[in-house]
Formats: sequence, C-alpha cells, structure tokens
Amino acid sequence: MAEDKKWFGRGIYGSKDVPIRILDGFIIGAVCFVVILVFWFATHGGYNVTFDTKGGSEIAVQRLKHGELAEEPETPLKPGYTFCGWVTSEDESLAKEWNFATDKVENDLTLYAVWMPAEVRVKFDLDGGNLDGETYIPDKTVTYGEAYGELPVPEKEGFRFDGWIYSGVVIQADTMVTMTGEHVLTARWIPA
Repeated sequence: MAEDKKWFGRGIYGSKDVPIRILDGFIIGAVCFVVILVFWFATHGGYNVTFDTKGGSEIAVQRLKHGELAEEPETPLKPGYTFCGWVTSEDESLAKEWNFATDKVENDLTLYAVWMPAEVRVKFDLDGGNLDGETYIPDKTVTYGEAYGELPVPEKEGFRFDGWIYSGVVIQADTMVTMTGEHVLTARWIPA
C-alpha cells in the first residue's frame, strides 16, 4: 500500500488521481520536442541564395529568412571580362536585375553573374620601323574574345614587314584576342 502512494498524489498537478511520474515524463518529452523543433528551424529554416558566377571566382551561399535582404557579395573576377551585375535568370528574356537594397528573399534563389568582354589596350613596338614616316603608332583598343581587326602595316628600310608578334605567336587581323590585359605587339622584320 505504501508503494501506491509514491505513484499518486497531489504534487504540482492538484489531483490525487494523476500519476505524477507519467505526467512529468510527458511534459519533459513535450519540452524536449519543442527545443528540438526550435533548434532544427534555427539551423535549417530559411532560404539559400546561391551565386552562379558563370566561370568567375566563387561566391559563398547566403542563408536568409523570408523577407530579408541578401548582402551584396564582393565583385567576382573573371579574366578577360568586366562584371556588370546580378540577374535572376540565365534566360535573358526572363532575367530581372537584382537590387540588393530593395529585393527581398522569398524562396531559394540563384543569382546569375552578367559579364561583358573586357576592352584591352594594345600597344605597338615598331622595332626600328615607321608608319607613314612616324615612329609611333597610337594604341588600339580591342575586345577580349573578338578578332584584333585591321592592324597597321609599317615599313623599315632594307626589310620586309612579316607581321606582328606577341609571345612568339603571329598576330593577324583575324586572330582572336586572348590576352586579358594591356600588351605590346612587336613588328617582325625579314631582310629584303
């Protein structure tokens, strides 16, 4: 009989008929469940903002809650290209420019980098030659990934012009620009 009194009693519940240990177990279980749910939503809740740099330097994913503003990441780098901004779709007809100051995250999102081929300055080394009597040729601006276009044809007494050279490679009007920065084309001469 003394054993029955351990399992029943008024305790904090106010009833002689309530098994205290069973209720305590239920309350502890419910509290643990709520704590686990809060922890899970704190670590797994929200949305991912992913940055597809299309070949540029990597940008870390941002984890945000509904309605928050994404933080504008550092400008990615891609040799030969100038970064223009972030859009919401790879399809240019559907793409909307993302504004980090006003656009809020409402679901998982991928932002896509927009790139423009860089303008590259080309200088000319006449290597003793001249162009129409001038020993200097003005710099030319070309676009990365496109052809050099028309190139000057200098003269040098006792020699025949044999093209422009950069790092041992002959550069012609239809040669694609693969250098990502300013470079010098040097005249190549063959004795006449």
